[in-house]
Amino acid sequence: MITINQLRENSMRYSDSQSVALIYLLKVIDECLVFDHKTVIYPKNLYCRDKSLILYIFTSDYQLIRLSYDAETVSMITRDLNHLIKSQYLISNQESQLSLMFEDEIIYLYPKMDTTSPYVKEFNSQLILICKYLQEKGK
Repeated sequence: MITINQLRENSMRYSDSQSVALIYLLKVIDECLVFDHKTVIYPKNLYCRDKSLILYIFTSDYQLIRLSYDAETVSMITRDLNHLIKSQYLISNQESQLSLMFEDEIIYLYPKMDTTSPYVKEFNSQLILICKYLQEKGK
């Protein structure tokens, strides 16, 4: 399970542009968000040094928060998951992916493309947590 504490550790481990972005995103998280044991995080593009990091945060009150960083500016977009039209989870032997379809946007979470090889299994596990979260909240 990927946690906020793991992300904090990662931000301190390296000194590249993605680590800087992660520090800014964590600062906004600390200032604006409340986490509990039901919160699930998906750090899209973590460890992909040539891509922008995006944090998707699934909150206990059925909100999806998207945090991104560009040119010293953090963007935080909140979506109500009650407006989710459809979610599609695809799984095969070594990979999985999740699509979240809204009226105006489709969000793709695809571990094989969202991180580097050593972390794909951990990201696949994170998708399972998100699927369970969506099923639990959909009741």
